Amino acid sequence: VYMGTPFAGKSAGKKEVTDWSFLKSTRFWLLTGLLFCQNAAEQSVTGWMVTYFKGSGIIAGALAAYTVTVMWGATLVARLLIGVSCTIFYILLVQARSQGAAIVLLFAFAFAMAGMNPTAVASAGRMTSVTSMGIMLPVAASGAILMPWVIGVVAESAGLAAGMMTNIVPCVGLVIFAILVARLPEE
Repeated sequence: VYMGTPFAGKSAGKKEVTDWSFLKSTRFWLLTGLLFCQNAAEQSVTGWMVTYFKGSGIIAGALAAYTVTVMWGATLVARLLIGVSCTIFYILLVQARSQGAAIVLLFAFAFAMAGMNPTAVASAGRMTSVTSMGIMLPVAASGAILMPWVIGVVAESAGLAAGMMTNIVPCVGLVIFAILVARLPEE
């Protein structure tokens, strides 16, 4: 798809060249990695948490079907707030042994992650263009495809609890990428 993208366009009679310099930017790739981890962690919880809670007997019946609603509600409420504590909440979440603790920790996990995506995109700053977003967002979104699959593969061989524990990898990635981006000088 990107090879077919025109490198030049016309704007008010002037020839405009696409600026591909963002591809050389460490900040761009760290932000893309941050978004990859955020998408991986969030979609893994959305896709697997109901199965995990029902299979382990933590949440029964009709309430299990509302876990995604709880998560999205928390995401909407907390979209303007940023948290770096989702790794801690995720570890506590998979260790929850009661309905109340599971729902509260699910809310806390989503609340902590809510601002990560819009903040990372906004942090791209001057690198934000149609071209850069056309690369950043699909690469980042692949985390939402790959991580639920990894959880499924691990769950098939080692059990659902082990599969759910693999989601700690992108949660830790959030912290690492956030620290690395924060340490970079502005570009």
